[in-house]
Amino acid sequence: MFNLVKYRYWFLIVSLIVIIPGTISLFVNGLKLGIDFAGGSSVELRPQQQITTTGQVRELLAPLKLQDLQVTFSTSTKEAPNNIFWVRLNTQIDSNVQKSIQDAVQAKYPEAKIDIRNISTSADGKNLATVVVLTNFKQVPQVSDIQSLLSKLPNTTDPTKSPMSTTTPPSPATPTAQATAGATPTGTVSTQATPKASSTPNASTTPNSTDNTNSAATLPVSVQEIKQGQTAQTVSLLTRSTITTANEPNVISISAIQSAFLNGKGGTYTSVVSNSEVGPSVATDTTRNAILAVLAAAAFILIYIWFSFRKIAKAWRYGTCAIIAMLHDVLVVLGIFSILGWLFNMQIDALFITALLTVVGFSVHDTIVVFDRIRENMQRHTVETFEDVVNASLVQTMARSLNTSLTVLFTLLALTLFTGIGTNIHTFTLTLLIGIFSGTYSSIFNASMLLVIWEHGELGLWRLNRGQERPVTRRAREEREPVHSRG
Repeated sequence: MFNLVKYRYWFLIVSLIVIIPGTISLFVNGLKLGIDFAGGSSVELRPQQQITTTGQVRELLAPLKLQDLQVTFSTSTKEAPNNIFWVRLNTQIDSNVQKSIQDAVQAKYPEAKIDIRNISTSADGKNLATVVVLTNFKQVPQVSDIQSLLSKLPNTTDPTKSPMSTTTPPSPATPTAQATAGATPTGTVSTQATPKASSTPNASTTPNSTDNTNSAATLPVSVQEIKQGQTAQTVSLLTRSTITTANEPNVISISAIQSAFLNGKGGTYTSVVSNSEVGPSVATDTTRNAILAVLAAAAFILIYIWFSFRKIAKAWRYGTCAIIAMLHDVLVVLGIFSILGWLFNMQIDALFITALLTVVGFSVHDTIVVFDRIRENMQRHTVETFEDVVNASLVQTMARSLNTSLTVLFTLLALTLFTGIGTNIHTFTLTLLIGIFSGTYSSIFNASMLLVIWEHGELGLWRLNRGQERPVTRRAREEREPVHSRG
């Protein structure tokens, strides 16, 4: 029978070779944290046509310089692809035209949702036009129906000019109308207005204010283009940059992101499905809870193993060695991801903690399989040394441990190779792949070896045995049934 325990120090040296570089990187560089831990913004968009690769999205958004951008694709089941329309007007519009659009659409389609935004139609950002997004139709209309519905829109004032720049002295209603027009493009989907909400009471208070508004409305408004949705694809953007709904200087707005899609290769219209921001306080809570989760798992594992092995002497050693092997696996995963974050900008998110806890459970599971066989062999009252018992137990359980782990590792390897790099699922499967491989190694070659080292009092561990002198390692050689011939 091959003597594995004989090479216990070599196995520990291999572990140290893997752990030390990662631990150094962990202290020097730390981990590359995603928005779940560091804070940031999340935006989900619905494109008008299919986008093929995440690289295409990154290229479109490159001028915005979004920090640590993560791009993922998914499919929306909430709304049919053809139940969304993008209507591009020839110019920006004021609140009076906005109300006309809302009245016209909801008079025929009262269930429809309307989102009006100002989007740049040129790469330099100078040409702005209003884009109207229409969704939530009970009966999907034709493009010609939308064209006919918005064929007679009133003239608009120039929202980019202040009231004082007009030749006609503005009424008190004019500033209100202009403020509304400026606010509308920067709203979110949740602010999709109804005719009542979008109307400005002051604009129709007196005939004089209406006349002044109409006299200032000199720009004709017409429909320039109508696009109907072709895909149920959604594009999720995660970034550490702050993305706001307001067009403010030196701040990235949602309208700027939509403009980047429209002015890029292919000219894709987008609508905002959702947008949210993770603040520093939420990120801090997530980090603290993740650490507590790992510590709680370690404590429960220690208690469970101590209870399960309570019938044999020094049962707490088994729990301690299992925890040390588990911490080995955690350090291997953290160290490797620290290096990957430093070299390849790979970030960790909440799914990383889920994968790490899965690794912890799998590692302890393998360790318990080996420890349980050691317990069975020890209870047979063999006269062989503890080292021989452990070695025989390892040989007896190695095939089972390797077969169990390899089936999981092959599956995870396929998922890691064939999922997009940079996606959440890729990080998740890569974490499991590294952790389970490390867990299999530590269960066989670390946890059991630590038991032998502790039993022999090597590395100074004999000092932990209260009231005992350093044990003698001379082997007894009585003729009894050898352990490796059992089970």
